[in-house]
Amino acid sequence: MKKSLVFFLLFLSCLFFSESLTTKLSPQFVHEYLEKGKALPGVLPVPSGEKENKISLEISPVFYFGDFEGKTKTGWFVLSDPPWENFYLYENTPPLLNVLVEGNVEDLSFYTEIPFNNNYNYFYTESLNNIPPLWKELASPDSNFPYTAYGVYDGDSFYLIAGRSKIRWGSSEFPVAISDVSPYFNHFTFSTKGKMQYTFHLVSINPVLTKSEWEKQSTFVPVNADPLSPYTEKVKTLAAHRLDFHLAESLRLGVGELTMIGGKYPDLFVVSPFSIWHNNYNEGYTNSMASLDFSWVPEKGFELHGEFALDDLVGTTENESKPTAYAFNVGLRKAFSIGPLNGVFGVEYALATRFVYNTFLPYLKFNNRIVYLTNLPSSRTIVDYPIGFAFGPDSRLLNVSFDLFKENFCLETDLFYLVKGPNTLYTEYPTMEEGETKTVFGASLRGKVRHINFSLFFSGDEFLAGLGVEFGF
Repeated sequence: MKKSLVFFLLFLSCLFFSESLTTKLSPQFVHEYLEKGKALPGVLPVPSGEKENKISLEISPVFYFGDFEGKTKTGWFVLSDPPWENFYLYENTPPLLNVLVEGNVEDLSFYTEIPFNNNYNYFYTESLNNIPPLWKELASPDSNFPYTAYGVYDGDSFYLIAGRSKIRWGSSEFPVAISDVSPYFNHFTFSTKGKMQYTFHLVSINPVLTKSEWEKQSTFVPVNADPLSPYTEKVKTLAAHRLDFHLAESLRLGVGELTMIGGKYPDLFVVSPFSIWHNNYNEGYTNSMASLDFSWVPEKGFELHGEFALDDLVGTTENESKPTAYAFNVGLRKAFSIGPLNGVFGVEYALATRFVYNTFLPYLKFNNRIVYLTNLPSSRTIVDYPIGFAFGPDSRLLNVSFDLFKENFCLETDLFYLVKGPNTLYTEYPTMEEGETKTVFGASLRGKVRHINFSLFFSGDEFLAGLGVEFGF
């Protein structure tokens, strides 16, 4: 008998308040898999197996205190500071109010969140909390919702997702191919079930460009591009597919490919679900990347994982107009129990080279562009989220995590060492910047006791404390 399943985001953490770095697999989720000796999945989200029809309400006021200078820019279609400059503070702060709607009809399900929240610019320029300043402007709340709204078909052998939600690849804390640091992706996803799992994503990305970006997109002809370049249709699409081989319950190996398509509407020549896109050599309107990742649990409670993403490889017969570019991570986890407490200890190292995710044309860069429409201050702020590594190209990170949890309690700690070089997605490709390399050592502590949430964050001279409450109806 077919089951009617409600899909939800399994990768959400147990806390509904700011995280200092980025969204990750929840400690409870990881602990459950490792204690069973199971390798972690290669694709999230996945159907949950639950069945509900309901409307619920979450109330989560959050306030931050301390010496933390949020970085943003306001204006009309202004390109703002990268979100990693703020350690994704806004993105991981819950809305003040959130209405959740779930429903299903046989094998078809839907899920929507309708938030009421402070807006992006006011949050960083005026007030580090999630309270919209209605006393200043009735139209001041964030008006970009919903961030999460999708439908699901979950069958016996495959599932389909269409709508807006987060997606991620790999089992790492900090994925380097597709990460979940973006507030959402507008996507269609098809995925099979079984020991050999095939997954296909088609993602639409906001094609808005600044004046200088449009000038580059509409005039520049890349090396080896076809004679009809440049491509100037206002459309940007990410296509991605992968195979996950569950060689044993304790071992998963995944191989995938991503192609960014820009300035041209996609067709089956560039997004055929079963082609090797790189071999099409669609110079001028595509940029492809390959990925490889694994999760291995050699014994119950202990896991090794890693991921490698290859953007460009310069062969011996090629010129160096497109330099070799790649990113990778490697890490381990240990699940444990101390009396009534369960926990997960983890260590991970990630590196992204100077030119990875970047290329000659704006539409072909691996970024997910979101335009925040705000009325206080009046602005249209462009924010680019990395599709891969959370801190973009020319960066490396060592992160040590220690998590404890039980019913009505959880505590997460992180120690991190971040080195961020001067090259970004905005660097004129393939220029090697000579600016300052930033070194950041920091720590964060996040906890929840029943309905009370708290957090502490240290980074250089910056200090931030958060306090909030959470109620659901």
